[in-house]
Amino acid sequence: MKQNHAKTTAVKVLTAILLVLVILTGGIRFANAAEDAEPAGEETTQTELEQFIADWGEPYEGSLGTKNYTIDFENYEADTDFSTLEDLTERWIMVNATGEHITKVFEDKSGKHLKFAPFAQMFLEEGITDKYVFSADLKLPANQGFGMFFRTTGETQINPYFEDDKSGGGGIMELGPNGIYIIPNDKSIKIYVKYYDERKTADKGQKYLNNKIVTLKTTDNFSRNFTTLSIADYGTGAKIFANGALVGTLEFSDIVEGYDELFSEARYYSTVKVLDNTGKEKATVNNTLVSVDTSVLAFGMRISEAYVDNIVISEYQEAITDVTLDGTPKTAYKVGDKFDAAGAVIITTYESGKTKRVAVNESMVEGFDTSSAGEKAAKIVYGDKEFPLTITVSEPEEPTEKPEAPATDAPKPTEKADPGETEKPKNNKPLIIGLIAGGVLIVAIAAVALILKAKSKK
Repeated sequence: MKQNHAKTTAVKVLTAILLVLVILTGGIRFANAAEDAEPAGEETTQTELEQFIADWGEPYEGSLGTKNYTIDFENYEADTDFSTLEDLTERWIMVNATGEHITKVFEDKSGKHLKFAPFAQMFLEEGITDKYVFSADLKLPANQGFGMFFRTTGETQINPYFEDDKSGGGGIMELGPNGIYIIPNDKSIKIYVKYYDERKTADKGQKYLNNKIVTLKTTDNFSRNFTTLSIADYGTGAKIFANGALVGTLEFSDIVEGYDELFSEARYYSTVKVLDNTGKEKATVNNTLVSVDTSVLAFGMRISEAYVDNIVISEYQEAITDVTLDGTPKTAYKVGDKFDAAGAVIITTYESGKTKRVAVNESMVEGFDTSSAGEKAAKIVYGDKEFPLTITVSEPEEPTEKPEAPATDAPKPTEKADPGETEKPKNNKPLIIGLIAGGVLIVAIAAVALILKAKSKK
């Protein structure tokens, strides 16, 4: 008995110890989970790029025809020449140098990306007119002249501008005439602001394009790892980011209607101010050639090879201040009539004062119904804006009776049945349906009788 009692006591003690351990373990796990959990109501940390574009609104269907245009190269075969990728060359124009220097899809242990060949350029065929973010993951050797262009007019082969473009990294093929060129270089970014050099033009007796080069420091090294370079262009300026961290700001001002001595007739911002990430002014450049009305985006490579991945272009619609309806669609209809916009137009006014006019069409109208007569309530819907519309539908007018044709003296010949024509067969479908229904009813009655009989035997 004592032994059994001792065993029972030992089991109870062991059970109690195990229970305490379980409680303690659970408490530790709960404490760790509480520490790891994000405090309620606390927002995730945004990068400086995300904070800057937070008030831009949502990306929208802009000139690229997509809300967020992305190329990540994972769906393409390795060693494929970029210029043969038809889905990409619909928008991008790739110009390789002669010889064996071909820009192609490259694969290594980190995945697939674009291997940019020496002396190549790649630019977007259509310029962008709204706010946008242009970004790409870049890994490249230092001091080799690879970079990203923006705010160009898209004009090419304007000699002798690119021949006289003293960029340090070269004229970057045919995209030298205008715009801003961003060249990553180890732990820095060089900004090339293109300007018309009046002094050298006078000295040389020919039109001369020059560059003001401003170097800004970064904490990320573009030569060692893939680093995301982003350009957030808001129209009157742009901000440059490396891995989401602000590197510098460009401010554009003083619009000119082209320069008299230049071949181009485009409008340019003639003054660009360059600030570092603290807001300190690093340079002010005059006579600049920064496109006002459009921004053609490009990549350019001068000497060596570079790796590019995750090219992203997000267009943002400018903040809307007002949406109005100009004109009134037709309101009187007959039964069966289709919608008639009668020249009505939706006018959208943006924060900058710019306006956009869109013709009203049937797809914008809700509640339009002419299937019956009466007064109907409809509305024109454009985005989150609604314009009420009341339509009146009336019965179509009765057709007027045609006058009877005058009788003629000649009697009409009586129609005789063709003796060879047999009488058309009658429609026996109702009879067949009736016979089938009757048969089904008889079978059902017989089944009920059998069931009743079986029950009575029991």
